[in-house]
Amino acid sequence: MDTQQRTNPQWLLYLRLAMMLVPLPVYFAIRSSVGNDTKALAIAWFIPAVWALVISLWRRRIELFGLLGVAAYGIALGIAIFFNTGPLPLMLRHAVVAGVVGLVFLGSSAMGKPIILAIVRHTMNGTKYTERVKEVTADPQVIQRITTITLVVGVALLADAVIQAVLALTLSVGAFLVATTAVHFGIIGVIILTMAVVFWIKSHR
Repeated sequence: MDTQQRTNPQWLLYLRLAMMLVPLPVYFAIRSSVGNDTKALAIAWFIPAVWALVISLWRRRIELFGLLGVAAYGIALGIAIFFNTGPLPLMLRHAVVAGVVGLVFLGSSAMGKPIILAIVRHTMNGTKYTERVKEVTADPQVIQRITTITLVVGVALLADAVIQAVLALTLSVGAFLVATTAVHFGIIGVIILTMAVVFWIKSHR
């Protein structure tokens, strides 16, 4: 793939969405052959963890939240292995990551320094959109909208963390994987719908 693909944020978004789906079929494909849920779940989530590392190296820039997920995966896997806890730490890692990231989003929004603004500038840096992004994000109205988006995403991530924890504590591993995949895409849909409603209300005041 060429440099344009490497810096294309749309292409990266498609890959991220695909990686959200990968663990589900992998788990069910290998569950019977590996012998237990912990091994199957660890292998299924190893693929997106490795992908996060590879994409950071390949794009020659740090994917902060992707690496946070990798760190959480490593810690959860270590706990599961050394303390023989079963798959629960691996199942709870999404809740922990979503909760931490959600708090960061809410905190940055409350301080008037939305982290999404920094993410957009960092993602677009070095692309053909760099100068345009700098120009647009210097507008106070745009910053206010991004602050609103950051607030909505932060609330959604905290809700996701709670839902993920409940699912991990109440469902079997297979059922959890199906449910958590549906919840992830549902949360994305809710965020998009909420932002559309908020901006529609503001535009009609």
